[in-house]
Amino acid sequence: MKIGICEIGYIPLRAGMSHKSEMLNQILFGECFEILIHRSDWTKVRLIHDDYEGWIDSNVIADIVEKEDVGKDYIFEGLICSESQTEILLDSQQKMIIPLGAVIPACDEGTNEFSIGSNKYSFDNSKFASISENKREFIVQKSLEMLNTPYLWGGRTAFGLDCSGFSQLLYRLVACNIPRDASKQIKLGNTLSFLAEANPGDLAFFDNEEGNIVHVGVILDGSRIIHASGKVRIDTIDHQGIYNKNIKRYTHSLRLVKSIL
Repeated sequence: MKIGICEIGYIPLRAGMSHKSEMLNQILFGECFEILIHRSDWTKVRLIHDDYEGWIDSNVIADIVEKEDVGKDYIFEGLICSESQTEILLDSQQKMIIPLGAVIPACDEGTNEFSIGSNKYSFDNSKFASISENKREFIVQKSLEMLNTPYLWGGRTAFGLDCSGFSQLLYRLVACNIPRDASKQIKLGNTLSFLAEANPGDLAFFDNEEGNIVHVGVILDGSRIIHASGKVRIDTIDHQGIYNKNIKRYTHSLRLVKSIL
C-alpha cells in the first residue's frame, strides 16, 4: 500500500475536495495514512490507526512510500507527545509546534533525534512521557489540563476539539487506541449497570430522541463528567444525563456507561 505521514502540526481531513468543505477530522504530526486516490490538488486518504477517511490538500504530503503493511498500533511503537504544545526542530533550525497526542516515530533509546524520509528532527525528551501506570489518574489529569478548550467539529488539538476527539485523544495518551466517533467507541469495553459503578476515566455515552449516539464524555467521579460541549467543561451527571447548572437543565440524555480500560 502507499503510505503518507503527517509532517506538520496537523492536516485538516475534509469531506470533499475543497478548503471550504466540512472538516471531518485532523491528522496529527507523525500519524500515517493510506493513499486511496492521489491527484495533483487533492488526495483521498484513510488513517491507519482508526480507518477514518477523507480528503487532504496534496501539497501537504511530503513523501509517499510503499509499505506492505502498517499495524494500527504503530503509534505506540514510538513516543506520544504528552504536552499541549511542544516545540521540535527541523534540521536543527526550523521550529515547529506539534500538539498533544502527536506521534514521534521510534528512535534509539536515549536519543532526541528522528527522521521522516530525508527530514531530520530533534526534540525535548521530557515532553514525551512514558505511559503512566495509573491510566485512569493520567486520563483525569490530562482532561483537566484541557478545560475551556473551544469546541471544534472534527478537532483533536488544544486549539479546538469535539467530544469524541477528546475521548480518543485522552485514551491514546495511555496507549489505548479507540475509534474516532462516539457511535463506534460505544461498542468497546464492558457496560456498567449503574453510574455508581463507574471509575474515573470511564466513558459515558448519550443519545438523541432517535436513539443515535451523539455525545461522549469522560467520568471524573460518581457525579461529575468532563466533556466537550461548547468548550471542554465539567458538569453534573446522574442516571438521567448531563445537567448544566448554568442554564439549569439537562443537555444530554444518558444511554450507557462503558469501562474500556
